[in-house]
Amino acid sequence: MELNYRFGRLGLSARLAAAGGLYALAVVCQTVLGLPLLSVPAIAAAWLVLAIKPVTNKPDDQGLEEWRPVSVAEVDRIADGIRETRNIKAKLAGPVALGVLGLMGLGLAALIAMPVSGTLSLALIDTALFSVPGLFFGRVSAFTPPTLNRILPSFLSVMSVRLPDGFVLTPYLRFDKDADGKDVPEDMRLMLEPRRKPADLVGVQFQVAINTGPNGQVPYMYAVVLTRGRSGPTHASFAEFRARGYEVERGGDDDYGTVVIRQRTERGGYHTDHEDCERLIHTVLAGFGVRAA
Repeated sequence: MELNYRFGRLGLSARLAAAGGLYALAVVCQTVLGLPLLSVPAIAAAWLVLAIKPVTNKPDDQGLEEWRPVSVAEVDRIADGIRETRNIKAKLAGPVALGVLGLMGLGLAALIAMPVSGTLSLALIDTALFSVPGLFFGRVSAFTPPTLNRILPSFLSVMSVRLPDGFVLTPYLRFDKDADGKDVPEDMRLMLEPRRKPADLVGVQFQVAINTGPNGQVPYMYAVVLTRGRSGPTHASFAEFRARGYEVERGGDDDYGTVVIRQRTERGGYHTDHEDCERLIHTVLAGFGVRAA
């Protein structure tokens, strides 16, 4: 792996030599001159010389928003990739935690040694300071699309429900492009449709918003019945639909009507867990007068 430094164009050997000289200067300031504060600029300069840019797989997004239907296999592949990235993040966090514990241990040892030997205490402090670039610079970070990472489990819950005959559930992903023109998935929706649709029905779209609760950001799934206009039988039927624990909100215009079916937000309902997401698709199917298989 090629190392990319934040400052200058020196090679690795030249940087190690320069950092070694600066560390030696710091030791001279501490021991020979008896001016430990003068060692701080030398140590800081050595850190700058050794400053390596972090490595990440985060793509350089181009700001595009292209929605496309995808296969269930594609969604499963992305889900597997996100799970693997989580495992990688956990593995990468281990060395960092050990490094922090190591520095804390050296600091504690320096405090214990100080009454006994000032020289030993200073040596322990220098060991901690000199090792900072090796422990923390050039960190590797694993990237997952933040929105997709939060909402994907909700959609997987809906996709796990076995549909009755005559219905199809199509995943849609919103793609951006990276600098190399490769697809970067960022958002997701699901479209539920009867195979034999009423003339005024476009489909039922399942979407997820991110709410901020007492314990941080949580997913909130809701369904939107999309119709052609607001005068057809499907819009009228769903506008009058009622289900316990759900709000039904009519909207749209004469070109495209909407009926939003969402979980009531009282008593913690702003967060839809896996069971809530499964119950939502069952509720929508009940609006069509059918039950899941």
